[in-house]
Amino acid sequence: MGWSKLKTEILKVIPCDLAAGKSRKKTRNINNQSRIISRDGGVQIALNQISFGKRRRYLRNPLTTLLYLKWRWIMIIFALGFVITWLVFAIIYYVIAKLHGDLDPELHDDSNFTPCMSNVHSFVTAFLFSLETQHTIGYGSRNPTSECSEAVFVVYVQFIIGVAVQCVTAGLVVAKLQSGKRTSKAVLFSETACIGKCNDNVCLMVRIGNAGRTELVNAHSFGVIIERQKLDTGDEMLNESYVTFVSENGSKNLNLLWPMVIHCQITENQEEFMKKLMDPNSELVVIVEGILEATGQNAQLRRSYLSHEIEIGRQFVDISPNLSKNKNGNGYQHIVDYDQFDVTEIDEQWDYEFCHLK
Repeated sequence: MGWSKLKTEILKVIPCDLAAGKSRKKTRNINNQSRIISRDGGVQIALNQISFGKRRRYLRNPLTTLLYLKWRWIMIIFALGFVITWLVFAIIYYVIAKLHGDLDPELHDDSNFTPCMSNVHSFVTAFLFSLETQHTIGYGSRNPTSECSEAVFVVYVQFIIGVAVQCVTAGLVVAKLQSGKRTSKAVLFSETACIGKCNDNVCLMVRIGNAGRTELVNAHSFGVIIERQKLDTGDEMLNESYVTFVSENGSKNLNLLWPMVIHCQITENQEEFMKKLMDPNSELVVIVEGILEATGQNAQLRRSYLSHEIEIGRQFVDISPNLSKNKNGNGYQHIVDYDQFDVTEIDEQWDYEFCHLK
């Protein structure tokens, strides 16, 4: 057996990173802190030293700004929206009652005296009157009279404002539910990416799958390779290059009824492309876009891969649906083994001379 054949057989047994004499662990520790996109798809970019004039732009679209707040702040805003309006109008009703003399206990026994609001004789009762007015839950013993036109006018104003507050706060909660973390987890990404052979070309492969009952329709995917380059001045410059991922049959429309491997074929400059991916200063961001079937909402899901998370000369294990009997034994169903979702195997067609790139 010649040396070239023997070397190829040895490299098939030894992992590419060991054959190249490099340690993955060291690279992992260095690069985990340098992600631009986190593993769960969040953008790790902080906006520093922005003037107040530029920050005011966030207030021009307050709904979008509020949606980025955490859930605890959303619930605080939801509660404060009601409590503040109750208190403000309770103060107004209390002032009207005080000016009219409704709080004077000597006038309560006067049969000729008509109060602005019946049974409003303290701030607590004024607060209860405000709450009952805003939510139209029925006045009971407390109700407005025709004695004070200003009190009737305030009741009209509070009713309109109360409906607006209820609509805005409820809409904010519903919008937050639709765009929360559950949406960002609608698609599963494999823990690692692979570089192997498909259709006699070098292919960059990632496995994706549907994570729940909600289907992602009209889905398509692309990737962004972000390279950090040092300038002579000592600053860093980020270069971006884009790649398009397609399904196993070459279609840009992705069918996520079961897990699938999306790939990008590299037909030109294969060695240069692999060097770019294996550079410790590079980051691969895989993006999947589509429409959530349940809500009709557009969704973009991201996953970041660093150089030590890209395996050379490997491919994903096939986990296509298998037909089997269900537990009751009275029918059949297709089963997908998600335990093998991240499992890879050696690509027998791979040219192991590329291992020196790692």
